[in-house]
Amino acid sequence: MARQVVQDGGVSYTIAEGDPARLELLPWAVLRTRVVDELTLTPPLVPISMTSTLRGARPKVADGGVCGLVARPTDVSAALTRPAGFTARVTAPGYLPRDLGPAIEVARRRLNSQASVGDTTLDVLAGDPAPRRQFTPGRGVLLERPASTAGEQFTTVAPTAAPPAVTDVPLREPVVTLHPAALHVAGVPMTLPDQPLHRDSVVRITGRVQLRTGPSSIVPAVGASVGIRGIWWDYPSSVTAAPLPPDVCSVEPTLRLDHPAGATLHRCTLAPVGPPRSARDGSDSGARQIVVAPNTLLNPAGGDILRIGDPLTADDEVAVTDGFDATADPTAPVRVRLRTPLGLIHRAGDPVQGVQANAVVAIGNLSREGLAGDPVLFAPGLSALPTTAIVIVELLTPRSVFYRATQPPSTLNGVVFNHLVALDATGRFMWPPLGRIAQVRMTASLPPHAPVQLDLAIDYGGDTSLAIVLT
Repeated sequence: MARQVVQDGGVSYTIAEGDPARLELLPWAVLRTRVVDELTLTPPLVPISMTSTLRGARPKVADGGVCGLVARPTDVSAALTRPAGFTARVTAPGYLPRDLGPAIEVARRRLNSQASVGDTTLDVLAGDPAPRRQFTPGRGVLLERPASTAGEQFTTVAPTAAPPAVTDVPLREPVVTLHPAALHVAGVPMTLPDQPLHRDSVVRITGRVQLRTGPSSIVPAVGASVGIRGIWWDYPSSVTAAPLPPDVCSVEPTLRLDHPAGATLHRCTLAPVGPPRSARDGSDSGARQIVVAPNTLLNPAGGDILRIGDPLTADDEVAVTDGFDATADPTAPVRVRLRTPLGLIHRAGDPVQGVQANAVVAIGNLSREGLAGDPVLFAPGLSALPTTAIVIVELLTPRSVFYRATQPPSTLNGVVFNHLVALDATGRFMWPPLGRIAQVRMTASLPPHAPVQLDLAIDYGGDTSLAIVLT
């Protein structure tokens, strides 16, 4: 095409108006996902928004829960290919914020073997099995720069006559610089699987159990047992599948961090160590520090376990310290940093007691991910715990968090009941708060009368009240 010189700001540019722009200079979707309500498995019916640390990118939101980021690949290439190069977050009214960082790290691939000059296929891990979500023909591909003096290479996925191997990425343009194995590869856009949003509300199941003693008379069923026999995690499965065991517990405070499925779960007891202390200043929920005195026997490097608040009123929580600025006066107040944010509000004067974890026993692993703010945990074997217990998630890691776990009433066979909540004189009951459950199967029993089984779809618009009559 014919060239022409254009002056702008005292600088001369030679351009050819008819030449197509390089692909990496055009706007692309660089991140794409869809959010769904984890209970309905459908997009939420409220507006969603996305924020990101990816400089040069603009968030975009479409119908059906689709959202992502748009940018010129040349502007964001380093962040897309570098581990922890950026993160993104989705928010929606009525739901907990969703951090997309972990999913972004999983979506970023790495070279399984070196890519030599002239290669037209990349060997990457993890693979992209059929039907391909990431490396489909026409999608962009970014190769991490092999050295500080080089740049990232951008090309697109080439079509092939036969489906490529799971770990193969065919390229439209060959590799121009040697890329050693283990360098990173990013699809453009980085395509994430559906991201479930967790509702930020809880529900308390309440009810009244009565016994029919005659054609026109009923009395409170004092002594009856009521428990959860099974749960469904989402509404669609309540129609197509049997319930799961009631392996769920409520936690206080709500989850302080995101915990992945598979995270370790332990139980323990807590024993006081060191002198009584007190908070010398108020702390809001979410604070990552607290002023404590005296500081004697506290480790300036951190690692101490503090019980903050009064355990007699259950208005307490346990936090692990992250150190403080040492002082020569052991009685002086110090501002103690915490590894995880506080979940409760604490006032000046609240008791603070050092504790140590004893009788630590492994329970297993979380069967379901948790997000910061969730009111429940899911793990096999929870019903075998005491009704109230101290549990530790991700023990022996910098993300170790202590929670007070309360088990809801449950039964595995409709005969033996665990963690019963006694009925009052009128037959009424109230259970611990629950969340993230679409439906429960409940059994009420008072031998020798016939038990009653019912399936309850939970309404998170308010607390659920039941009327159960035994005959």
